[in-house]
Parts: sequence; structure tokens; C-alpha cells
Amino acid sequence: MSAPIPLATVADVQARTEVQLTPEQQARAAVFIGDASAIIRVRVPDLSDPPPATTPGVIVTAVLRALASPADGNKSETTGSHSRVAAHEGGGLYLTNDELDLLRPPMPLPLPRGAFSIWTI
Repeated sequence: MSAPIPLATVADVQARTEVQLTPEQQARAAVFIGDASAIIRVRVPDLSDPPPATTPGVIVTAVLRALASPADGNKSETTGSHSRVAAHEGGGLYLTNDELDLLRPPMPLPLPRGAFSIWTI
């Protein structure tokens, strides 16, 4: 069984950052892209085919966040007078609910409305 096709590419990541990714960062980004694609397929089971146009941007945002997190899993690090804190407990790769909402099918309009009954005994 082959792995599903990733929903973004390393080129998508590079296009959305002004920092030139090193070969090591490119390799790490490729792994994160595969992981994010798998997370999306689990968390958004009704993902359309083809996926929404927002998909590469959502994945790249998560990948860039993960690349900026300390690789050793530390929540924070300090070098001289510079320090940084991971935005998410444990850092690493994650997708926010708002990001996942960008991938879900839109709610049908108008929103379904109807009467309901409550039965009592």
C-alpha cells in the first residue's frame, strides 16, 4: 500500500518564506508535510477531491510553525539576550481549529431550520 499523495510540497513552503531553507530544513519540511497531510485526512474525513485551494497555505503555516519550534522539543530556549517560547505546548506540528475549518466543506445555505418535539411521559 503506497502512502497518500502529500497535500503540499516543499516548494510551497519555500515560496511562503523569505528564508532560504537548508537541505536539512527541506528534508524536515517534507516529513512535516506528510504528517500534516495525514492529520488533515483524519481530522477532515470529508475533505473534497481535489482539496480546497486553502490546503497548501494551511499546511505551510503548520510546517513553518513546526520548523520554528526547537527541534529537541523544548518549550523555550535562550541564547545570549535572545529567547523564544514555543506557541504550543510541546511545540512541533499541529493544526488549529480555525485552520481545519478552512479545509472543511462549507455549511449549506440557508442553514437548515426546523421544528422539533420533546416527548414527555
